[in-house]
Amino acid sequence: MVCKKPLQLLFDADMLCFESCAAVEEEIHWGDGLWTLHADANVAQAKIDSMVKTLTMKVLDKLNYEGQYDIIMCFSDSVNFRKKLYPLYKANRIGKRKPVCYQGVVEWVKQEYTAYQRYGLEADDCLGIISTMNPGNAVIVSGDKDFKSIPGMFFDYRRGTLHKIDQEEADKAHLYQTLIGDIADNYPGCPGIGEKTAEKLFLDKGVEWDTVVGAFEKKGLTEEDALLQARVARILRKEDYNLKTKEPILWNP
Repeated sequence: MVCKKPLQLLFDADMLCFESCAAVEEEIHWGDGLWTLHADANVAQAKIDSMVKTLTMKVLDKLNYEGQYDIIMCFSDSVNFRKKLYPLYKANRIGKRKPVCYQGVVEWVKQEYTAYQRYGLEADDCLGIISTMNPGNAVIVSGDKDFKSIPGMFFDYRRGTLHKIDQEEADKAHLYQTLIGDIADNYPGCPGIGEKTAEKLFLDKGVEWDTVVGAFEKKGLTEEDALLQARVARILRKEDYNLKTKEPILWNP
């Protein structure tokens, strides 16, 4: 693989920091029933450096790429535009703590690496926007399989697989996610529609917005209900973000 510009390796920094900090947490029993939980941020930081080097080498090897590259760490903002659209979005995570030393490690990563974070956006959106701004010259590096809805290259480090996703595949993945929802992110999609049913619908009626709307209407819902789920499910691409106003552009079919 040859690139005229340095290859961009776009890391899901939220996930890297979370996993590294969680891995270094340790319980200590001081006796008389007293337990504490602590973590060494230096160890977590070393883990991140190690993961970045290892994953970088894996991506370069899979692409047979020997040129220059840039590493960009993408983070979520504390404000999330999806929660304004759908207040229950990620409500299942309220009250769940981040690993010990997480915030400190995040700040360290932002100082040590090139970081990208934008108001109201999740790390996923930042990854999607940068990736689609640089087609053929960027690779998303994450353990979250949801990035199949972004056209371009995606290295799933949990499964060790490199995906090259075209526009048609990405658009299908978005509509598929609209139908099945996401338990982890707490949006339901279309009631009663699971993975197999969604695939059958697309096979029988085509990968179309009308297919999605029809599924919602069959459940007594409306196209507006379907559109809300589609907007929540949509990981932003370059066309979904206004670079001048720094605001998301809500998806429309």
